[in-house]
Amino acid sequence: MELVLEIGCEELPAGSLVPALDAMMSALHAELAAARLLPQAELAGSPAPDHGSFRPYPRYLKAYATPRRLAVTATGLLPRAPDVKKTVQGPPAKAAFGPDGKPTKAGEGFAKKLGVPVTALRVEGERVVVDQELKGSSAREALPGILEKLIAGIPFRKTMRWGEVDVAFGRPVQWIGAALDGELLPLRFGDVTSSLSSRGHRFHAPAEFPLPSAQAYVGALRERHVLADWAERKKRVWEEVTRAAAEEGGEPLPDDELLETVTGLVEEPSGVLGRFEPAFLELPPEVLVSEMRGHQKYFALRHAKTRALLPAFVAVSNTKVDDERVSRRGYERVLRARLSDGKFFFDEDRKTPLTARLERLARITFFQGMGTQASRVERLDQLVLWLHDRTRKGDPAVLARAAKLCKADLTTGMVGEFPDLQGTMGRVYALAHGEPPTVADAIFEHYLPRGAEDRLPSGDEGALLGIADRLDQLVGFFGLGKEPSGTADPYGLRRAAIGLIRLITARKYRFDLRSALEQAQKLHAAGAEAAQNRVSQAPALADKVWAFLCARAEVLWKDRAAPDAIQAVLATGSHDLVSLEKRLDALTAVRAKQAAHFEAIAAAFKRIANILTQAREKGIAPVGFHESFIAKGAVAERELAQAMSSSRERVHRALSEGEDYAAAYAVLAELRPKVDRFFEDVMVMDPDPKQRDNRLALLRALQELFSPLADFARLQPA
Repeated sequence: MELVLEIGCEELPAGSLVPALDAMMSALHAELAAARLLPQAELAGSPAPDHGSFRPYPRYLKAYATPRRLAVTATGLLPRAPDVKKTVQGPPAKAAFGPDGKPTKAGEGFAKKLGVPVTALRVEGERVVVDQELKGSSAREALPGILEKLIAGIPFRKTMRWGEVDVAFGRPVQWIGAALDGELLPLRFGDVTSSLSSRGHRFHAPAEFPLPSAQAYVGALRERHVLADWAERKKRVWEEVTRAAAEEGGEPLPDDELLETVTGLVEEPSGVLGRFEPAFLELPPEVLVSEMRGHQKYFALRHAKTRALLPAFVAVSNTKVDDERVSRRGYERVLRARLSDGKFFFDEDRKTPLTARLERLARITFFQGMGTQASRVERLDQLVLWLHDRTRKGDPAVLARAAKLCKADLTTGMVGEFPDLQGTMGRVYALAHGEPPTVADAIFEHYLPRGAEDRLPSGDEGALLGIADRLDQLVGFFGLGKEPSGTADPYGLRRAAIGLIRLITARKYRFDLRSALEQAQKLHAAGAEAAQNRVSQAPALADKVWAFLCARAEVLWKDRAAPDAIQAVLATGSHDLVSLEKRLDALTAVRAKQAAHFEAIAAAFKRIANILTQAREKGIAPVGFHESFIAKGAVAERELAQAMSSSRERVHRALSEGEDYAAAYAVLAELRPKVDRFFEDVMVMDPDPKQRDNRLALLRALQELFSPLADFARLQPA
């Protein structure tokens, strides 16, 4: 069966389209799987192609987004979900049944939850289970509920309410098209009910028309001046920009981020060439490009050979006009006004050196509870020198000077008018007033990376100052209870954390990150404005921020290792990100090359962890292992103890000299047969407390010896 869902609304923000549609597709895939309506090809594991800017999804699902619509189609759905039998696991048997064999409240509650009599409970292994038979619903019965939930659950950074409806969406919803095999699926969202209609371009084809089938959807909208396919529309935008640029004999500056944004602003793109007065080329190129792309969403042009900026731009219109000159004049007039403002601010700002602006930072609040920008600069100055002392990187004189001046451009008229130029103008003004290039570059580069894919600083000074800035920011906002919640991250702390991790790992800086967090926390309680700083000084704050950084590291490293491997490495207790990456790479390599052997090692260490945990729970705390306590007949125990004793120095040497984790894993591989034999021949929890405690101490020593590699108990079987 074939599903088509289209949500039509007033123009959505360009940046919301891809995240909204990704969430929509993920939810739809999960709900169809839960409803057992997936096509047979999906059940067999069909390949997942790449849908342009969206994440890959199974080929039976298609996603479309334009400013006025979010749409998904699904083909090959089952008409009815198959009936299935499944075994549901419940509480432990000893908790579900009393000593007399009668069900306890836990057993009765489990049965009630599943809607079965207590007589249906049976014991399997150590747990109670119930065999359930689930009847399948038809697609027509299941889909309305699935789709209404889907629409209501689409996330937006900001939502709107309209009229008297009790629902919220990114923009007011105007129509919903929903069909299953061409027949209406009844849906309701607020005051909008579904129909079998769609709409074309707002101006060129505004009339309603029959909702197309999944196969005909893209073509039918294209006929009505809407390029629904994101990749096709993005390609057309670039073609239009390139075509218009050629009229001036130039080429557009490559800018995929702007291209992506403009793709989300139009349904049928049309490029319009515009020009501005050559006198504005006296402004720094960064100012010109920032104003064109940031505020107006224009593409800047450059000379094809010299690569110098041209006094021209390309704007992308959502409509084709009869007289292009009218549009051009409008685009040019708006930009001229903005550039005139920029020229005025630039001329005025250069009259005052950055050093003369520092006192003004004391009149600018960084954030309520964290003092002024002046106190922030004071903290950064001390923190960046602390980082230099730990890493031995960067020139301390350059670091101190750059830290002092890094926020001075916040007081300039240019940055006040164009906030995205902070750092950029700091470098321009620093050079204009004779600061060394290394200082100027550090002022600019400490803001890098500005996004997940942005470039990194080229020098140690910019990188270390950027690390200090992000440490101060993370500790400060967490210390005020302003950490991210759910999808909300108003202060950009996830971005700051990812930037921090990328800076440290890319430049291979070796230092204890948790200690750096503690240092940043202490600095919030020091300085001239300490009385106004309300950042918590609780010892748990550093742990909280570290846990947040670990969660971001899991996101960053997900493409290089399995999730359980990342968690196993992060649980080693190290706070050195470079060391953690090395451990992760070694663990991943060994796991891939020696899969069967590694699974056995992991299983053995899980067993060790369980035994030691159970012993602690029983209050058993062995002091230390003594080889002299080994019973005469315990050959496997003696062999393991001797092998460990002879291997300990090799392991310590491998871990301390060059961090050769592969060599440590090689030692572990040699020990594995002896570990296996120990568990086969030796009863750890011996009735003799002396033997029991000695064997527990031996296992604890084995665990501690290899604990720097990974927490093996966190690894899951392949």
